[in-house]
Amino acid sequence: MTESEQETKDLSPEVIENHKQLIERDNQNKARGYDYEEGVKFVLEQSLPLGELVLEIGTGKGRFMTAVASHVKELITLDVSAQEQQYARLNAAYAGVGEKISYVVQDAATLPWPNKTFDAVITMNAIHHIPHFEQVLKEMQRVVKTTGKIILADFSPRGFQIMGKIHRSEGRVHQRHFHELRNFQRLLRNQGWTTRLRKGYLQEVLVAWKKKEADSTPSA
Repeated sequence: MTESEQETKDLSPEVIENHKQLIERDNQNKARGYDYEEGVKFVLEQSLPLGELVLEIGTGKGRFMTAVASHVKELITLDVSAQEQQYARLNAAYAGVGEKISYVVQDAATLPWPNKTFDAVITMNAIHHIPHFEQVLKEMQRVVKTTGKIILADFSPRGFQIMGKIHRSEGRVHQRHFHELRNFQRLLRNQGWTTRLRKGYLQEVLVAWKKKEADSTPSA
């Protein structure tokens, strides 16, 4: 028995079944035009490094969460849905990163942490689910360290088109609040943040950090 087979054998049937269902859905969506693995890979490449203590806004099924957890010491993830977080817990267990992650069920408009707590605050493909994201962004700025980083990622216009098509094929509507990352970029710049906005693999990623005196990194 290989090491990988042994690790799978040690997992609970619930964890294995959840992973099987996730892969099946991901394969269906890939055939329809969106590859979650490639999307997460692109956003993660734009985001790293993140430091040791990271806060995620919007757990979802935990795809981005599990990828980030491999690169940090501790990750706290927040979502309004306990059910979604249960799927994420199972995915984290399958990925072997469960011990690094803590879960909080709460609206992100009022975060329960002191100022300047986290090395990075991140979110991927959750912004369009949040009608009051401007307030959430204020909270993200409050709880990130002065030397920290904020990552805002969501689907590109083409990505939203594909996700809408996927949802319609399943008899659903992809609920979306319209936020433009470029508007958030402008807001952050006006508040003294340095920013970088990148587009790739049906995603847009805005990275923001406070510019130090010796920092000559050009903004985009």
